[in-house]
Amino acid sequence: MNQEDVLTREQAYSWARSRYIQAQIVPAQEIQRLYCAVCQAKEYLFAPEKLTVSQTRTFRDLVLRRCNHEPLQHLLKEMYFGSFCLFSSPDAFIVRPETEYLVELALQTEAAQGAQLVADLCAGSGAIALAPRARASLLSSVHVEISEKALGVAKKNLNRYPRQGERIQITCADVADEQLWAKQAGRFDLIVSNPPYVPEGAIDQPEALRDPSLALWGGGENGLLIPTRTVKQAFRLLRPGGVLAMEHDPSQGEQLNSYATGIGFSKARTRRDLTGRNRYLFAKNRK
Repeated sequence: MNQEDVLTREQAYSWARSRYIQAQIVPAQEIQRLYCAVCQAKEYLFAPEKLTVSQTRTFRDLVLRRCNHEPLQHLLKEMYFGSFCLFSSPDAFIVRPETEYLVELALQTEAAQGAQLVADLCAGSGAIALAPRARASLLSSVHVEISEKALGVAKKNLNRYPRQGERIQITCADVADEQLWAKQAGRFDLIVSNPPYVPEGAIDQPEALRDPSLALWGGGENGLLIPTRTVKQAFRLLRPGGVLAMEHDPSQGEQLNSYATGIGFSKARTRRDLTGRNRYLFAKNRK
């Protein structure tokens, strides 16, 4: 098939599927989404039967990039977090279902009921920042992110949802900064965080390795450096009775529970994700 030939919808799917199989990627609905993206169709069934020459060229390019394990979210420049369609780029971590469930669990805690001030430590794309604001219209929230590039992605996402984003503030700073939000220390009701936590060498999936290194690796022994710094910062910021809800690697639960109670949290426990893995630290500040 000549590179300049136009593709029908059936030919496009067949050609892309063969490339996906060679790359050992399960096509699922990805091919249909890429086809719709290049011809700006909302649904595959109602997409044009044939692509133009320009659209065919773009489609081929996207499929080959995907077969080189470039994440679909980067190709489409969008990702979903609950009901939010967010801007996605290689500058920020791609949101996962595990983090959606973390937010669900965090919003069920006693500390979340009537909360006035919440924080997200390691804000990334701003997904966690937006989610609580969608459910509690009077909530004020502040968020910290060390990467200026990720901060740019977060600001784009807040601008997509101005009603939710109007009372959200995002600061570019290190989560370990002891002067972070000095005037608000000891006042936060709830802190939700998905910090970098992956132990060195723990993943080898090509797509996952496309995430920014700053957002991926936890550092230190077993990837615990940044997670423990996050727990320490949360202890400083939370009010008495306030709660930290933090995602972590399944191997880190016991150590993080011990660390949290060791620095002064009155309670700490591990909660499981939807696949049954130990995934979240929930720590309550002493009253």
